[in-house]
Amino acid sequence: MGLTVTMISGPRGAGKSALIRAMIDHLWDRPPHYLRLAAADSDKQRPKLTKKRIPESDVASARWLRYDIDHIFEILPHALTAIHRDDRYGSVVIEADDDPALRHAYPYDYRIFVMPVPAMLREVFRHPKSAAAELRRALDDTAAFASEIFGLVPQDKQPEVDPSEDRAELTEAQMRGFLHSPLGDELATRIVLQPSYHALVESDVAVVNTGVGLRSSETEPCLRRIQKLLDRLGGKKAQRCVLFLCDPQDPDTKACRELFKALKPICQGPA
Repeated sequence: MGLTVTMISGPRGAGKSALIRAMIDHLWDRPPHYLRLAAADSDKQRPKLTKKRIPESDVASARWLRYDIDHIFEILPHALTAIHRDDRYGSVVIEADDDPALRHAYPYDYRIFVMPVPAMLREVFRHPKSAAAELRRALDDTAAFASEIFGLVPQDKQPEVDPSEDRAELTEAQMRGFLHSPLGDELATRIVLQPSYHALVESDVAVVNTGVGLRSSETEPCLRRIQKLLDRLGGKKAQRCVLFLCDPQDPDTKACRELFKALKPICQGPA
């Protein structure tokens, strides 16, 4: 298309707007087009302007786009096509919460995940028994599998083309064999995360915003586990996700300078 489209997602209140504000102030040479996605059934409202927010005067254009899951695969490309008509080689930054339906609604050029400092392991990771149950459900249910791996949300009102078939449960030996396969290993690795953190493993850059969240005795073990998970999945991807711990509103720190260095190529747009 010519546009450079960057998706910035993460839990609500994690500091996504603050990161975009910092990228506008320090990294983009040309103002990007800003697109805020909000689910039609959410209570998310257009924010009041603060120093963390993005005033329309600082971007090439600003759009607040409400969507429903049934039509996001049409709504988002349509909005980007409209931007492309006005600015063929512009940059677009999309801000969105942790809706799984958005993960593959468009072939984004870059993905950035922003999260608060985790106070507990269970904020990010499922309990082992819960993860095991979800793994079995994903293997038994095609819709559940598509949701876990691809972020596709099943349509309750859509009739099944073919009736479901009764299938024998996997034996322990079959389960072990599947988990040792590349697909099984990836599914098991992803499924240990809470659903709101699934986009983490698909990102190019992940930011733990040290300006948001509370530290506890579980914080460091949780961060180490996140890094271990990213390292594990990174060995199977051409571009592994890089994790940064910093406050985007404190650009003079070493950690923030390293983050900006990693983000700079993302903000340069097409060559």
